[in-house]
Amino acid sequence: MLHDSLLIRHGRVLDVDGHIERLSRSSGWSLDRMRAVYRELLQRPELAEGLWFPRISIDQLTCRVQTRSIAETTLRTEVRLWTPSCSDPRQWPELKGPDFPVQRSLRAQAQVSGADEAVLVGADGTLREGAFSSIVHWSEGRLVVSGSEQRLPSVTEAAVIRIAGLRGDAVESRLCTPDEVRAADEVWVLSSLHGIRVVSTWDGLRVASNGRADDYRAALRGCEQHLVEWLENAPAERSAQRHIAHLRQPERYVPHQCKRDRHI
Repeated sequence: MLHDSLLIRHGRVLDVDGHIERLSRSSGWSLDRMRAVYRELLQRPELAEGLWFPRISIDQLTCRVQTRSIAETTLRTEVRLWTPSCSDPRQWPELKGPDFPVQRSLRAQAQVSGADEAVLVGADGTLREGAFSSIVHWSEGRLVVSGSEQRLPSVTEAAVIRIAGLRGDAVESRLCTPDEVRAADEVWVLSSLHGIRVVSTWDGLRVASNGRADDYRAALRGCEQHLVEWLENAPAERSAQRHIAHLRQPERYVPHQCKRDRHI
């Protein structure tokens, strides 16, 4: 089962097309068919107000959509990280869903250890990402993202990189060890739900912060698109109902054929 979730904040959402393209690539479903699923979801009237974190789940035979309301208190601006003793145990790191049981187990272990998120490290000792997040850091004025291809393409990370480009901040993609990242000027954990969370502690040790996050959070909010605007501009060659009727015959997805887009 493959999943996608996106935060809808008072009728506005960040990069719907990025979510559609990622799920289309990983599932093998056409963009046209995938766009129809999101269109059916985003035109629901209840999403115009409040906070929502809907989930789209697809497999070879079915598509399920859950509209989940969340409270403002769910959203966090800081996060505590924990590093497990084992290397990344996932089988399909470039897909969102097949390894969820393993990821949930790691996050639960992090919570038992007094943290919020687990860090996934490759067998080569370099940082990949968080159990349910992307991890980036700032070093000498440069935004550094993980150069590992064994991770999920992050829609939020891609948006942060675009903002950095517009602001004139240098961006670098490279492999780093957890110790290198932990010693950075500031470390961010990125996700669709929380946006940017600043790392406060890592394995119980304090992590530095240089106060960049607020400006980038404001910029991310500025990139959000109103649902009405997206619905008016998104291609709609066929009706959503026709697509939903055909969701029981998707193309078969093959995990090892999924390639991660290079952000830089």
